Amino acid sequence: MKPKRPTRPGREAPADPRGELQRIRELAVAGRVDEAIAAADGRIKSQPRDAALLRLRAMLEERAGRLPLAHHWASAAERIESHPESLYLLARANSMAGQTDDALEKCARLLSAMPGHRHTRLLMAQTLEGAVRTAEAREVLEPLLHEVQGKDAAIERQAQQLLASVLVHEKREGEAVELLDRAVLTPGGPDGLRRTALYLRAKACDRLKRYDEAWESAAAANAIGDPRFDPQGYAEAVGALMNHWTRAEMENFPSSGSTSDVPVFIAGMPRSGTSLLDQIIDAHAQAAGVGEMAGIEHFARQLESVWDASLPAPESFGPMRDRAFRNTAAGYIAACRKEAPNARRIVNKALGNNRVVGLLARLFPKTRIIHAIRDPRDVAVSCFMGGFNNDFYPWTARVEWIAAAWEQSRRLMEHWKRETDLPILDVRYEEVVTDSGTQFPRFIEFLGLEWDEGCTRFHESKRTVRTLSYDQVNKPLYASSVNRWQKYEKFLKPVQWPHYG
Repeated sequence: MKPKRPTRPGREAPADPRGELQRIRELAVAGRVDEAIAAADGRIKSQPRDAALLRLRAMLEERAGRLPLAHHWASAAERIESHPESLYLLARANSMAGQTDDALEKCARLLSAMPGHRHTRLLMAQTLEGAVRTAEAREVLEPLLHEVQGKDAAIERQAQQLLASVLVHEKREGEAVELLDRAVLTPGGPDGLRRTALYLRAKACDRLKRYDEAWESAAAANAIGDPRFDPQGYAEAVGALMNHWTRAEMENFPSSGSTSDVPVFIAGMPRSGTSLLDQIIDAHAQAAGVGEMAGIEHFARQLESVWDASLPAPESFGPMRDRAFRNTAAGYIAACRKEAPNARRIVNKALGNNRVVGLLARLFPKTRIIHAIRDPRDVAVSCFMGGFNNDFYPWTARVEWIAAAWEQSRRLMEHWKRETDLPILDVRYEEVVTDSGTQFPRFIEFLGLEWDEGCTRFHESKRTVRTLSYDQVNKPLYASSVNRWQKYEKFLKPVQWPHYG
């Protein structure tokens, strides 16, 4: 590979003489990412092998926080033309998906072509920190910090924030807070980094039992960018989805005809134990977890773009008929098989699974769905303090919005139980962590597998789970997160909470 040498992967100057790529980039910079994606998709239809355009498409998905889809587009670009920009995006996507070795390998390739490249070294440190390989992360960070001190303020801030994360791993939370206050949360830093640092500060303060301070840091993080969310509009959108995906309507929808029972999906609100369930199942000798694969989400977005509500099914799906469903199902299973060739069950825990259960029923009629449920107050505290992408999940910015989203998620899952024939198992987080002897075998049996004692040793896995709970699911089971909301009860009292029992 003989890559070009951009000043920073992901910041390639557009080479489009008509300025279309530049216009798309400007839309993204202005925060109009959906418009940028629509413009890029329109051009991809006529120029599907334009590697620069595909790299830009990957960058847009990365900006939207959809790393699996960023990986999809960056892979397409890299197949056409190897380039540092797409390689860097692939390394980032691998890192965020917990594919530590793949991410480090791509970083090594980039550094071979661009020795000493600071952003690549920073990504390598982020990858190692995400895998809780703190000593190795320090080995990368400390010389980088020495090199950039007083010379590159942007890299220095990011590296200091990452060093604070390492300190939290090392249970040196007080030092982490001091470092963040002194070197990261100072005037002039970019909003994105400030938000991340405030969430980390909230986490450190929570562990120090400085709960008011933790909440204040999370609230400050969530206020950045002034996120907006309309609970009533969201409920209406969910209602429209339910009205479209009914049992009677779905009889005329396209279908893949797949007979595979390999795919399994975990659905539910984030911070409801989805990563824990994924890790436990992955520890079974005949099962595997693939995290969040992009294929189904990408297909769902394609369906939305062609669907015509004025026509009856299947005409309402335009060109996306049985053949498209068959190809998508086969492609998804092939991707799963590539990750886990011998597994009998392969689990996907993508955040949006609760919205696409009807689609999953048409793609994989023999699939099984595990519905992860948790006390909405604990979900709210964890989401509020955790640091989602508020641009695309704005409901995480306020606890009353999280309560509304929790209620709509439950409403959707009850709809799918009525309107599909898929087996759907409710699994309550509180019962999993307090009665593992009953609950672990229960959902393993639901998957049609015999019990495997290896599931009880899920925390010994060397697999990296790259979610907000990445430093928790690699530890033995603990119940201290049950009723965590009580530490923040005074901040939750004004909210009307959905019934949970």
